[in-house]
Amino acid sequence: KAIDTVSVHRLGNEGTNLRKAMKGFVRPRCNQQLLFSSRINSIDRVRLNFYQTLLLCAIKTIHYINSIDIAIKSKKQHNFVYDSVCDTIQYTFLLISSKLKNDFNLSWEDALWLGKHAFSSVLKSKTERHECLADLISESRDLQCLNRAELVSITKQAKHLFSLT
Repeated sequence: KAIDTVSVHRLGNEGTNLRKAMKGFVRPRCNQQLLFSSRINSIDRVRLNFYQTLLLCAIKTIHYINSIDIAIKSKKQHNFVYDSVCDTIQYTFLLISSKLKNDFNLSWEDALWLGKHAFSSVLKSKTERHECLADLISESRDLQCLNRAELVSITKQAKHLFSLT
């Protein structure tokens, strides 16, 4: 199971621990250069691997949030989690980019769209408890994206591999 490796820290500083945990969820996959190299993978495969990395991160993040049993109700809390999601997407993109240099051809715009889609999909499918947070991420994801049809196709492929229900 995806959540078997999630360690929950309960000694205060929940926000800091959440951000560290989210980055810890993506770091092992980012180090697997074969997943993201444009020399051996098509751009669609790179997009799919990036999306799946963040889909797995989203699943683990929701489990982490539910395990520390904190109700995310206020706008400030929603914004903090949203910022943490965006920060993790950027961290993932930059970590892969730094390792692969010119062999990583995913654009930042595509990466951001795919990452936000991964988180909003998981948030919407897991529980109504995080519906407002899912809406916040979905609204910001609806910005113009030149490759939107291609990216939607990638997300559909990934759903065959991950059960989100």
